[in-house]
Amino acid sequence: MATIPSIINGVQVEFGPQVNNDVSMSLIAALKHCIKPNIAPPYPLFKIYISSEADQHVMPSRHAQHKAVDISRINNIKIAIGYPGEAATVGIVNAIQNAFETCPGRRENFGPHLKRKLGASFNIAGHHDHIHLSVN
Repeated sequence: MATIPSIINGVQVEFGPQVNNDVSMSLIAALKHCIKPNIAPPYPLFKIYISSEADQHVMPSRHAQHKAVDISRINNIKIAIGYPGEAATVGIVNAIQNAFETCPGRRENFGPHLKRKLGASFNIAGHHDHIHLSVN
């Protein structure tokens, strides 16, 4: 296992108090692939908030396998509040989800912009207030 760093590509990472920060190396590689300050020009990304990792979940959840994270805030704005009304939040959320779709080893990409599993559209409830990213 590895630990998600507090800074990814210059973007600050904050964690919810219950987050177990032990994850697979492939998940860290995926986050490095799609968490970047310039992911959504002209809107800079300077901070994400990981609200869930290997906590509050049981097997066979990708979270319990240390292969998934939930991002619930972008630049201190809750996705539930900023999406779809706030242009910077929408631009950054969409860009993160789009970039994750090009990530090797991606599995689940659920959020307000996309709901995809293994690259195909996937019908799943929720995820309007956070981005769920998981890897194989």
